[in-house]
Amino acid sequence: MAPKTWGNVVAEGFVPPEISRRQFFQELANREMITKEEALAAITVGTLPGAFDVLVSAILDEDVEWQARMLLAGAMTFMRANWFVDYFATMQGFPSAYMDDFWRSAGTL
Repeated sequence: MAPKTWGNVVAEGFVPPEISRRQFFQELANREMITKEEALAAITVGTLPGAFDVLVSAILDEDVEWQARMLLAGAMTFMRANWFVDYFATMQGFPSAYMDDFWRSAGTL
């Protein structure tokens, strides 16, 4: 049974499987993980926020780093199940539940 939705609001506990690029970067700014200017630059010109550049640069495998940069620079939507979401959470010390909450919150924007 699908969760009930009301406009952009979804039933409590439901984690949207994907969010838009705008929702992703806007939620990062809302949580003060990046600046509003970085969020806007990520959407309008594709500039990777500084914190993400540092995070991606820490990936030791060049091919995996390239995959992560391509994802962040070119994705039109971000999937909750994507490997980079869990990588990001681990690098930030966030539990999976935090990322679920992030997706829920972003999904309402």
